[in-house]
Amino acid sequence: MTAGIGVIVRAVPNQHKCTAFLSTGRSEGRQAERTRCITVRIAGFFVCRRLGQQCFAFCNGNWNKGRAQDGNWMARQRLAIIGAGPKAVAIATKAACLRDLAALPLEVVIFERDVIGAAWTGQFGYTDGLQRLCTPAERDVGFPYDTDLAADLDRAMLARFSWTAFQIETERYGDWVDRGRPKPTHQDFAQYLAWCLSGLGPIRFGPVTALKHRNGRWSVRYTSRDSGASISEGRFDGVVVTGPGPQSTNLRKVADGRIFDGVDFWRPGVIAAVKQAAASGPDDPVVIIGSGGTAAATAAALVRADISNDIRVLGSQAALYARADSYFENRTFRDPKFWSALSAADRRTFSDRLTRGAVWSNVVNVLAGVERIDYLQGAAKEVRFDPPGTVGGALMVVYAPSAHPDAEVPLQASAVIDATGFDPMWFRTLLSPSLARKLNNEKKMRTQMASDLSLPLEGVPRLHVPMISQAVGPAYNSLMALGSLSDAVLRPYVSAALA
Repeated sequence: MTAGIGVIVRAVPNQHKCTAFLSTGRSEGRQAERTRCITVRIAGFFVCRRLGQQCFAFCNGNWNKGRAQDGNWMARQRLAIIGAGPKAVAIATKAACLRDLAALPLEVVIFERDVIGAAWTGQFGYTDGLQRLCTPAERDVGFPYDTDLAADLDRAMLARFSWTAFQIETERYGDWVDRGRPKPTHQDFAQYLAWCLSGLGPIRFGPVTALKHRNGRWSVRYTSRDSGASISEGRFDGVVVTGPGPQSTNLRKVADGRIFDGVDFWRPGVIAAVKQAAASGPDDPVVIIGSGGTAAATAAALVRADISNDIRVLGSQAALYARADSYFENRTFRDPKFWSALSAADRRTFSDRLTRGAVWSNVVNVLAGVERIDYLQGAAKEVRFDPPGTVGGALMVVYAPSAHPDAEVPLQASAVIDATGFDPMWFRTLLSPSLARKLNNEKKMRTQMASDLSLPLEGVPRLHVPMISQAVGPAYNSLMALGSLSDAVLRPYVSAALA
């Protein structure tokens, strides 16, 4: 008989003690008179699936106390997630499987301003939806399928919520394989996310306006998209903040219709506006500020739009670093032992090199074949009019060359795209002023983050922020190991439910 979920353990009536030899998958009763008791191994416990009973399982020489799953003895846990993107989907789907496997009283409520997977659809910025993921489809919401939270949890995730299951249910699996298993477009990925959440709920649609905590619980206030009413929902044991955040405001810029950013550039009709601005100054380049994936994707989009102006990518790195798909790099994203062996400095270097400051090689190869694209090493200081103060005058990007950080070099531009990155700490505006001030020490928030990706905030319920979790693990702020992310976030709530 196979060990794990669905194992039938025969126990002594009334005492409900059983011996489970999980290493061989066999189970034996201690007397002739037997009662059937189904156990689920979860978070180090054996959860008895026979309602109203208790069970003791004997494994590897130790007695492990099981729990009856009538739900009364287990502590209900509620988790709020802001944003219905891939991280939220990974957490919500795994929580659903845990509920099904062991009736774990774990509720996940998602708050989404727009639609599921909004940042991937091409309708709300960040992408046009037509680009392909840089990661393979198999890195779905359950990858790498090596959870230790519960027996058969990986099988449940793979069967219900994997990319393969999505392709089979939508009758596209055969075509996908025949075409060489291509990486999904961003729109395809958004459809997959919506499919995963179909029927799960609850999802509250509307912008979140405040996060407040009292007596060890969070409450979330949001404006309902349907009614327009301001609604507060409370008693959350933790909150997860997801999403890249809005465009960073670190770069000083004048207000002008020829200046765009890494969010708005991708909205419908904006690339046409960039092309029109470039045509009005054909002798001046289009300047993209930034040296990461957003900057490279923006440059590639301008090439596809057939903009004839020169394109200058201005970045603080020495070059546009190419990120290849390598086993030796990929395994670091899912191997906690390898990661824990690195120093803090090496972890930061790895994350900067392979996530924030890297461009996938297929994008770099496209740009390298276009002669009118050039890369400039330097730090942008501001975007202003020339002469200064002349509203509507020539656009000037002022930057300090890498070799001369104190210098100021002007670069006239026909259009400017700020692709310097996003603000992962945007949620500070949702917090009370006193709590928001504690987050001003961003270095502390990053370097002292807990293993469950929660911020080091004393006296505050758990506030998980995966987007700044590079010190804990390199995969949690990306799509590289969403299954590991959900394990990290859910682990304390699973343990609390079984305590």
